[in-house]
Amino acid sequence: MSLDEWNERYRARDDINPDPAELLVSAASGLPPGRALDLACGAGRNAIWLASRGWDVVAIDGADEAIGILRSHDSSVDARVLDLETDAPLPFEDESFDLVAILYYLHRPLFAEARRVVKRGGLVVCAVKMRGTYRVKPEELAQHFADFEVLRSSEGEIAELVARRA
Repeated sequence: MSLDEWNERYRARDDINPDPAELLVSAASGLPPGRALDLACGAGRNAIWLASRGWDVVAIDGADEAIGILRSHDSSVDARVLDLETDAPLPFEDESFDLVAILYYLHRPLFAEARRVVKRGGLVVCAVKMRGTYRVKPEELAQHFADFEVLRSSEGEIAELVARRA
């Protein structure tokens, strides 16, 4: 989908799920709050959940309508409009975040950026479809994070990975 199509979808408020992703909830529930990055955050369900638990959250999406929705619900989140498909490096220093989430979005260069910006001992939480147009191949997520400690990995309709940087 193009950014214009995403903006139209958010403008119409189509299919906006307010509940955080179960994978993120299970991965982050026992962690002390730190600094989190939510890439392709959409309307902010995961960023809002993290912020409500004391996390300092930066949330990024290319759709300005989505960021507007997020800002209207939680002003504590640092919500930014940024096209994540330019392949430009993210505007953060190396090892800036305790947790990086890429949930239900696929742009492969973001995996390398997640690796770069997550702190040692920090978590990367990913969920990507394994069917359809935008999908990962079997074992692909694990390959992107092969030198991380894999805490959770599963594949089915969705590939899920929770990995800690050594």
